[in-house]
Amino acid sequence: MSTDLTPDPLDAATLVDVVTAVPGVDGLEPGIATTLRTLDARLRRGDTSAARYGLVIDREAGRIVVEIAVNGALPVRRVVEDVQRAVHRAVADAAGVPSEVLVRVQSLAPAAPSDIR
Repeated sequence: MSTDLTPDPLDAATLVDVVTAVPGVDGLEPGIATTLRTLDARLRRGDTSAARYGLVIDREAGRIVVEIAVNGALPVRRVVEDVQRAVHRAVADAAGVPSEVLVRVQSLAPAAPSDIR
Protein backbone atom coordinates (compact mmCIF):
# COMPACT_ATOMS: atom_id res chain seq x y z
CA MET A 1 0.00 0.00 0.00
CA SER A 2 1.39 3.37 -1.01
CA THR A 3 1.57 6.14 1.57
CA ASP A 4 2.64 8.81 -0.90
CA LEU A 5 0.34 11.75 -0.28
CA THR A 6 1.78 14.07 -2.91
CA PRO A 7 -0.85 15.11 -5.45
CA ASP A 8 -0.63 13.78 -8.98
CA PRO A 9 0.69 16.69 -11.09
CA LEU A 10 -1.62 15.56 -13.88
CA ASP A 11 -4.72 15.76 -11.72
CA ALA A 12 -7.17 18.36 -13.06
CA ALA A 13 -8.08 19.59 -9.57
CA THR A 14 -4.42 20.41 -8.88
CA LEU A 15 -4.05 22.21 -12.19
CA VAL A 16 -7.17 24.29 -11.52
CA ASP A 17 -5.40 25.83 -8.52
CA VAL A 18 -2.30 26.47 -10.64
CA VAL A 19 -4.29 28.20 -13.39
CA THR A 20 -6.44 30.35 -11.12
CA ALA A 21 -3.33 31.58 -9.27
CA VAL A 22 -2.03 33.26 -12.43
CA PRO A 23 -2.48 37.06 -12.31
CA GLY A 24 -5.10 38.23 -14.79
CA VAL A 25 -7.14 35.01 -14.65
CA ASP A 26 -10.60 35.57 -13.19
CA GLY A 27 -11.25 31.84 -13.13
CA LEU A 28 -12.04 28.89 -15.29
CA GLU A 29 -14.89 29.46 -17.70
CA PRO A 30 -15.91 26.21 -19.33
CA GLY A 31 -16.85 26.15 -22.95
CA ILE A 32 -18.71 23.47 -24.80
CA ALA A 33 -15.58 21.35 -25.40
CA THR A 34 -14.52 20.91 -21.78
CA THR A 35 -18.11 20.64 -20.59
CA LEU A 36 -18.83 17.75 -22.95
CA ARG A 37 -15.54 16.00 -22.12
CA THR A 38 -16.22 16.33 -18.39
CA LEU A 39 -19.78 15.04 -18.70
CA ASP A 40 -18.58 12.16 -20.87
CA ALA A 41 -15.95 11.16 -18.30
CA ARG A 42 -18.51 11.22 -15.52
CA LEU A 43 -21.25 9.38 -17.40
CA ARG A 44 -18.88 6.65 -18.54
CA ARG A 45 -17.25 6.56 -15.10
CA GLY A 46 -13.94 7.16 -16.79
CA ASP A 47 -10.93 9.05 -15.51
CA THR A 48 -12.70 11.95 -13.81
CA SER A 49 -9.41 13.17 -12.34
CA ALA A 50 -8.42 14.30 -15.84
CA ALA A 51 -11.50 16.42 -16.51
CA ARG A 52 -13.02 19.44 -14.81
CA TYR A 53 -15.30 22.06 -16.24
CA GLY A 54 -12.82 24.40 -17.92
CA LEU A 55 -9.81 22.04 -17.84
CA VAL A 56 -9.25 18.70 -19.57
CA ILE A 57 -6.12 16.57 -19.65
CA ASP A 58 -6.00 14.46 -22.81
CA ARG A 59 -3.17 12.00 -22.26
CA GLU A 60 -3.64 10.23 -25.63
CA ALA A 61 -3.37 13.47 -27.63
CA GLY A 62 -0.66 14.88 -25.35
CA ARG A 63 -2.68 18.02 -24.68
CA ILE A 64 -4.09 19.99 -21.78
CA VAL A 65 -6.99 22.30 -22.64
CA VAL A 66 -7.69 25.22 -20.31
CA GLU A 67 -10.65 27.58 -20.78
CA ILE A 68 -10.42 30.79 -18.79
CA ALA A 69 -11.98 34.16 -18.12
CA VAL A 70 -9.47 37.02 -18.23
CA ASN A 71 -9.80 40.38 -16.55
CA GLY A 72 -8.51 43.34 -18.51
CA ALA A 73 -5.81 44.33 -16.02
CA LEU A 74 -3.01 42.67 -18.05
CA PRO A 75 -2.54 42.06 -21.77
CA VAL A 76 -4.37 38.89 -22.83
CA ARG A 77 -1.34 37.47 -24.62
CA ARG A 78 0.74 37.79 -21.45
CA VAL A 79 -1.94 36.07 -19.34
CA VAL A 80 -2.19 33.19 -21.82
CA GLU A 81 1.60 32.76 -21.89
CA ASP A 82 1.74 32.86 -18.08
CA VAL A 83 -0.97 30.17 -17.85
CA GLN A 84 0.91 27.98 -20.33
CA ARG A 85 4.17 28.37 -18.39
CA ALA A 86 2.50 27.70 -15.04
CA VAL A 87 0.87 24.49 -16.31
CA HIS A 88 4.12 23.32 -17.91
CA ARG A 89 5.98 23.90 -14.63
CA ALA A 90 3.29 22.08 -12.65
CA VAL A 91 3.52 18.94 -14.78
CA ALA A 92 7.25 19.08 -15.54
CA ASP A 93 8.13 16.09 -13.37
CA ALA A 94 5.25 13.85 -14.44
CA ALA A 95 5.85 10.87 -16.68
CA GLY A 96 4.07 11.11 -20.00
CA VAL A 97 3.63 14.85 -19.72
CA PRO A 98 1.32 16.30 -22.35
CA SER A 99 3.46 18.40 -24.66
CA GLU A 100 0.86 21.02 -25.56
CA VAL A 101 -1.11 23.41 -23.38
CA LEU A 102 -4.01 24.98 -25.25
CA VAL A 103 -5.51 28.03 -23.54
CA ARG A 104 -8.87 29.32 -24.74
CA VAL A 105 -9.99 32.72 -23.54
CA GLN A 106 -13.75 32.41 -23.15
CA SER A 107 -14.41 35.93 -21.91
CA LEU A 108 -12.59 39.18 -21.37
CA ALA A 109 -13.76 41.55 -18.67
CA PRO A 110 -12.86 45.22 -19.07
CA ALA A 111 -10.21 46.52 -16.72
CA ALA A 112 -11.45 48.39 -13.67
CA PRO A 113 -10.41 52.07 -13.68
CA SER A 114 -8.06 51.35 -10.78
CA ASP A 115 -6.28 48.70 -12.89
CA ILE A 116 -5.46 51.07 -15.75
CA ARG A 117 -2.00 52.61 -15.48
